[in-house]
Amino acid sequence: MAQGILSRVSPRRSRPLVAGSALLLAILLAHALDHALRQEALVPGGVSAVAAAGFVAVAVALGLAIAGHRLDAAATAVVGFGTTVGFLAIHVAPDWGPFSQPYSDIPVDDVSWVAMFVPLVAGAVLGGLALSRLRDTE
Repeated sequence: MAQGILSRVSPRRSRPLVAGSALLLAILLAHALDHALRQEALVPGGVSAVAAAGFVAVAVALGLAIAGHRLDAAATAVVGFGTTVGFLAIHVAPDWGPFSQPYSDIPVDDVSWVAMFVPLVAGAVLGGLALSRLRDTE
């Protein structure tokens, strides 16, 4: 099915952005499921709100890439790097307020740590890919 979507993407240069954004969306879903099904700590409301906004942002970037919109690479760069910064601020940095849930402060196992670092890294990789696409269009 994903191959079918990729074959219908407008400009060929957008295909990696579509694949990367779709993959990031799936990875974020896996992270959310880890929170919901495997962790005992409740997710603070502020963190849930940021997570919901992140899902929407990735979905919008994916839609722009599928459409081949002229802003697809810029939006994907912002979303990719924003995901990385968000995960660092929410889960890696010490507690700094209502938008924070440091993994060092809650009981999580190695699987949860991996489920946190994978989207962090995936966001950075996607952001870098999108930046390279932006440079290619200049």
